[in-house]
Amino acid sequence: MLRINLFAIVCIIIVAIGCQQPEESTDTTKTEEELRTIIKQIWVDVVSGDLEALRSTHLNSPKFSKFGPRISERQDVKSTNETETEHVLSISDASFDLEDIKVDVFGEMAVTTFYNNYSFTKNNIRVQGKGRVTLVFLNTEEGWKIIHEHSSPFNP
Repeated sequence: MLRINLFAIVCIIIVAIGCQQPEESTDTTKTEEELRTIIKQIWVDVVSGDLEALRSTHLNSPKFSKFGPRISERQDVKSTNETETEHVLSISDASFDLEDIKVDVFGEMAVTTFYNNYSFTKNNIRVQGKGRVTLVFLNTEEGWKIIHEHSSPFNP
């Protein structure tokens, strides 16, 4: 009987240890916060019209890609910078509220997703809506750079 109880206790301990989630490392948490800060700064740069700062967030490489929101076809870094410049220069009275920023770090890469509540005036028309955004980052010698963007309207 003692043997069965001891065996049961050992099994319970093994299962409990196996079910524990590993604690996030301080480095990962720090990286996640750094990326959240970068994402928030991007929207500050849009509102302030800081085009140079916006361009600097993209990996200047043929490997960069983007889908949406204003153009359905795949864009490269050059066309992305051009369309973002055109858009930022054409809007006024902009505000953006980012919700539910999720950051998943995979070594030197990270995938971030969030919702973007936006409001701005373009061509004297007030535009409001909600979008979903995915930004994929690569950690480079110059810091975290966006290597892929995807955004689309969110209509729950």
